[in-house]
Amino acid sequence: MAGLFDALGTATRGLQVIQQGMATTGHNIANADTEGYSRQRAVVATGTPQASRSGTIGSGAEQVSVERAVDRFVTLRLVSETSRLAEAESQAASYGEIESIVNDQLTGGMSGELGAFFSSLDDLASAAEPGQAVARSQVLASGESFIDLVHRWDSQFRSLQSDADQTVVGLVPEINNLIDGIAVLNGEILEAETLSPANDLRDRQEQLILELSSRIEISSLSDEQGLASIRLVGGYSLVERTEANRLEAVVDPANPNPSDPTFSQVYYDGGGSHFDITSQLTGGKLGAVLETRDAMASGAIADLDAFVYTFVDNFNTEHRNGFGLVDGAPHDFFQDMSGQATIDGSARQLRMADDIDPSRGGSIDNIAASASIDPATGAGFVGDTSQVEILKDLRTRRVTGYLAGDIPGAPTGSLSGISGSLIAMTSELGQQSRLAQRTVAQQEAVISRLQDRRDSISAVSIDEEVAGLVKLQASFQANARVVRTVTEMIQSLFDAF
Repeated sequence: MAGLFDALGTATRGLQVIQQGMATTGHNIANADTEGYSRQRAVVATGTPQASRSGTIGSGAEQVSVERAVDRFVTLRLVSETSRLAEAESQAASYGEIESIVNDQLTGGMSGELGAFFSSLDDLASAAEPGQAVARSQVLASGESFIDLVHRWDSQFRSLQSDADQTVVGLVPEINNLIDGIAVLNGEILEAETLSPANDLRDRQEQLILELSSRIEISSLSDEQGLASIRLVGGYSLVERTEANRLEAVVDPANPNPSDPTFSQVYYDGGGSHFDITSQLTGGKLGAVLETRDAMASGAIADLDAFVYTFVDNFNTEHRNGFGLVDGAPHDFFQDMSGQATIDGSARQLRMADDIDPSRGGSIDNIAASASIDPATGAGFVGDTSQVEILKDLRTRRVTGYLAGDIPGAPTGSLSGISGSLIAMTSELGQQSRLAQRTVAQQEAVISRLQDRRDSISAVSIDEEVAGLVKLQASFQANARVVRTVTEMIQSLFDAF
């Protein structure tokens, strides 16, 4: 039979439950602005009832646990979409840099320089003075300006590639630190949960997992004890309970970019294995930076090489068919690059031909403006510019273009005009840049929706917590009143004896 002391115990336990609830509410309010914090709530259950002849009497309430308000599905979606957003942002930034290189509004870009070069040929074709010295000097200056811009583009593309490589090297230690932190927290959670749920530790771990996903695409799983298991796409384990495997940036001895032998590959180092997984890494900032280095920047360099070689090869071919004012020998206008194993590197090697460049002992009189030889001099006719008309025609004449890796003399590209191929190249880069920006906007919208959904479940609402405090206060006062009433009744009972 339940007595006064049982009622006192019930009320006392009620006070304890309320005190624990107030502690939980206070913890929520204190962490309202803590990044990654998940709202906690006390899980309360009725106590074990007591059976008696007059009926079953309850024994009050007791706090069973404190749980986090989380949606596992939303958390996993945030991990995957965060990786995609980081990748898209990094790609958009890289494309933006490339676009700013090729779309120089101050100089008119490569199209402007190429146009200025062909305009100088127009001036030479219409030059009236004997020997066309001024017009020839302008052709040389325009050619050198074109070469300078090609070199600048090539240098900037390669700088972007080199910077991307340095970013790869810098990201690997960051990733390893996050991997280690997740594994350490697994151990701390395992130890802490022998006594009670490690809610704050789990929040901290989820935040580390999100940070890791922003750097590289991962999958996050939970074992039977709820410990995080992290794997790379492809199944390579990064974290398994308290064991952490690592990544390593290793300088590639077989680097296909001899201009920068410091390029590194990313190796997986774990479980006694050490092998290159660079080609398998996707997503996150690391995946995007690797794509910038190995595809985006290298592709821009290769496209520039192909354009330059196509232009130079066709221009030199026609130039050798004409004659200058010095002799009847054929001369190149740009330095001949047909002796290369492939056309790769043509932009970096581009320069004026020695026969034309005065700084190397050449002469502008070797510019082949004439289409025929003057028998009296054995050189081109003074004032004849008919060959220039053929050279000018290269601006729009459709020629077979070279592609990256082609062998000199064996182009595998399509038919296109020189100017048209340049416009197509720059337009493609601009289109890719705009596509990357749209992808960022779309991913930001996805993340925003997911974050709103998470906040609706896990974020702390100060208004709700304050309302809960008022309710707890009322409950506390009611239970205290029961304690006081029962205490007075027990005192009265003692006084009766």
